[in-house]
Amino acid sequence: MLAAVLVAAQFPAWMTSPRPMEVFRLRASHNDAVYSIPRLARDLNAVDVGHATAYEALVTGREGVLESQVWNQIVRTLKNPPRFKPDEKAIAPTFARLYGELELVFDWAHVLHAQTIDVLASNLSDAQKEAEIERLWHFYRSRAPYSISGLPLNMEFLDSRPYSGNFRIKYPKVNALFWGYHWLQAAMYDMLYRVPRDMWELSYDVVREQYFERELWDTNRDFMPMFAEQSPRFAARFPELANAFDNLHMLHDMVNDILADNSLDANQKRHEIRMAIWMVLDSTHANCESGEGEEKTLHDHRHMNGMAGMGMMVGSTPELMYMPRMGWMSMEECHHCSMFMPDNDMRWRRSTVSIDGWTMEVRCPLCARDMAAQYLGRAILRLPTEDPNKLLVLVGDELGNYTSTMKGVVFLEMEGEHPECNRWSYAFTSIEAFRKYVSENPQYKDARPYTLEQWSALAGKKPATYERKQGPVDNPYKNWHKGPAR
Repeated sequence: MLAAVLVAAQFPAWMTSPRPMEVFRLRASHNDAVYSIPRLARDLNAVDVGHATAYEALVTGREGVLESQVWNQIVRTLKNPPRFKPDEKAIAPTFARLYGELELVFDWAHVLHAQTIDVLASNLSDAQKEAEIERLWHFYRSRAPYSISGLPLNMEFLDSRPYSGNFRIKYPKVNALFWGYHWLQAAMYDMLYRVPRDMWELSYDVVREQYFERELWDTNRDFMPMFAEQSPRFAARFPELANAFDNLHMLHDMVNDILADNSLDANQKRHEIRMAIWMVLDSTHANCESGEGEEKTLHDHRHMNGMAGMGMMVGSTPELMYMPRMGWMSMEECHHCSMFMPDNDMRWRRSTVSIDGWTMEVRCPLCARDMAAQYLGRAILRLPTEDPNKLLVLVGDELGNYTSTMKGVVFLEMEGEHPECNRWSYAFTSIEAFRKYVSENPQYKDARPYTLEQWSALAGKKPATYERKQGPVDNPYKNWHKGPAR
């Protein structure tokens, strides 16, 4: 099947055209707003340097020192990030010259990444931000023929090419850096999306600490970080962007593996890179629909139930997937109490907990707090309140003490069974809002309003309703790309 598809592939004309085809970013007042969060902006600048430095080394005969001299050079940049966004072509001129068509695809997708974050970091209202992100997505797809598909692609299929796995096996330290970059680029979206501005820096304290203490150096990660795993709230609202960013990062992985494959000569590498580009292009998947397609093929556009912004993973089905560090899970169920999650018009009632490098959606504030308590480290809880437009963000320390800039918040929490926890576990912006809810729900007439400090101290254990999911194998990645480097 694959061989027939690839033989029939017709590369678009722009891919071999000598004419310049670069498109400038959308003009907007929010451009470069990410610099209102200086540490994040500079860390993202360092990511650009790291990518370009590694690629230039790979194509200029320095692959032998990629894990030593080049790795050290990149790490110095990460720890001393540049103040301004670099020109990657100036850092990797040989790579840009050899693979100009790839640079067009990378650069255009990176523009979408950057402008989307600029919108989230701007002074626009939440409603204005959502409208502007929709405009950015339309602009990205309509202005250049080299846009990446926003459909969910099958990651197992794309990572099953003859060259797959070469880079992570031969260069585990540099691969860890690449996947660390992608972790940050995914995690930053829910850090900002509909989050009060005065919580951005507090949240980035936690994200940045995790990034530098673990994510950049983790050579044992089973698979690249997926967008919806790190920013499920943003991915649920903008699944096409989430898919496009995952497809971009998979293209990075495919290119890495091709460049690391010593069995390919220069012409073969160029052909395989063009083929990898073609497989993720928007134009290749024209007239296809999300949620449809044949299993494990180029046009497998199925996605996880409850997570439209994520394609099929290794060993997964629409009902169940394996998440590195977490095990088998259903995206339709709370990861703390295993009850079904609020959905459709009530999806905004979901909470999330970020800790130890992952972000999980859970059913209620109690589930978020208690799930965080099962792990060591600092946590970020994002909890809905009675007002769909007011999100409560809590930043916790290693002892479970939480900080928030929202003053006067109180909590409702009753003794009860978890099948109804989303009814008796609520956060309220004020005591007045709490009293109004209790008066309208007399079954809670004896409930007391807990302060943040009192509520934090109630952290408990996993509930009796929790069900650990069992997949067909313990870990589908166990023997994935474990062979000798080629």
